[in-house]
Amino acid sequence: MTGSVRIGLAPTAEQAALIEKTMACCTMLWNRMITDEARLQAELGRRLVPTPAKYKREFPELKDVDSLALNGLHHALLRDFRNHDYNPHDNPRPAPVDGLSSYTTYSKQSKGGFMIRIEGGGIRLPKLGLVPIIQSTELPENMTIQAANVQKEKGSYFCKIKYECHAGQLAAAVEKQPA
Repeated sequence: MTGSVRIGLAPTAEQAALIEKTMACCTMLWNRMITDEARLQAELGRRLVPTPAKYKREFPELKDVDSLALNGLHHALLRDFRNHDYNPHDNPRPAPVDGLSSYTTYSKQSKGGFMIRIEGGGIRLPKLGLVPIIQSTELPENMTIQAANVQKEKGSYFCKIKYECHAGQLAAAVEKQPA
């Protein structure tokens, strides 16, 4: 079973600054990849969208932010170009943006478990570390977080978590609940 839940975040000042920097880097990278794609399309006659790693020498600040978020942005741009090529009437060509107010990062398995996980009253996110959460909804036990979309709305931070519970994990969670 898959699902999603939105939780409030209470980041420290340093974490909030890194969230803002990540959103600014995602905006800059999105716009630059679109510009470079158009230039390369004209020069080479085919679509080529450089990966985020190609920009790290020119923009060293990209090394400070979550690389999974930057790679996810690259994949989203490729998907948008593919959708536009397939059906341009319903899918407009990707366009530059003024400023992104969210970014999505993805969970990978590491030696210490999954990179994104709920623990100790917070959510562990890449580069940010443990960010305190303001929990308003009950989270399923034994869930595996697949992705986290960090958002800023009206000065507050939120995180929309996409998770998966396997049938065995879900059954075990149901058995633990009192009758």
